[in-house]
Amino acid sequence: MFRRKSGEHAADDPSPQVEASAQRAPAVQEKLDCALGALGELEEEVAAFALDAAERKPGAAEKLAGHRSRIDAARTAVAELQAALRLAQRQDAEAELAEQAAARDAQLRDFETTADEWTRVGVELSVMIVKAAKLRIDLGTLAEELQQKFPTGIVSHPIDFKSVDIMVGGIANPVAIDALLAGEMFKHGLPNAFLPGARAPHASLAYDRPSIEAAPVVFRRAGAYFVGLLRKGFDAMKSNNSEAA
Repeated sequence: MFRRKSGEHAADDPSPQVEASAQRAPAVQEKLDCALGALGELEEEVAAFALDAAERKPGAAEKLAGHRSRIDAARTAVAELQAALRLAQRQDAEAELAEQAAARDAQLRDFETTADEWTRVGVELSVMIVKAAKLRIDLGTLAEELQQKFPTGIVSHPIDFKSVDIMVGGIANPVAIDALLAGEMFKHGLPNAFLPGARAPHASLAYDRPSIEAAPVVFRRAGAYFVGLLRKGFDAMKSNNSEAA
């Protein structure tokens, strides 16, 4: 299976982020803590007011009553803030669940987009492989036709139309057609994503893919060589016939 290189496109295609909404509960909790502290202080002070009232000090009863009112108000504030905190916590939890659901939806959409592109590329590659396989059959058939159509006696050495010469370090090296095609796949592939059968056409090029001669260049040169070889032979025959006449 073809894989991306580690880290490839990581910066270009970050996972979709869903902005988190501000939580309401912490601010309410802070106010509740302050209210509980104030209530605690008031409740600690009530004993002194109660003692003064019990001793019937002047104005002590009124002060105790006023302090009780402050305690009641503080308790009411605490109760209200506790209720507000429960509501805020519930709403924060609901908001968090909604954000998580939105994040999952965004992640799914992003994954689905990549999966669709993966499918498209896979289908396109498969179609190209079918075309390449048919072209390879045609190439083999044409090589046999060239072999049959090349007249005998024109050149002194045999011609193999199933192999071609590639240049390696400025020197021509004969390779089979399949080795040339495998080298073309090797030249344009990546170490973690070579097409099946891709390999260097020559051992010295195994670690120097850019130096592998392009297959189209090799085919054009070989085709021109085959035609030129036959033309040269025919021209020689014409020259000999002219001299004989």
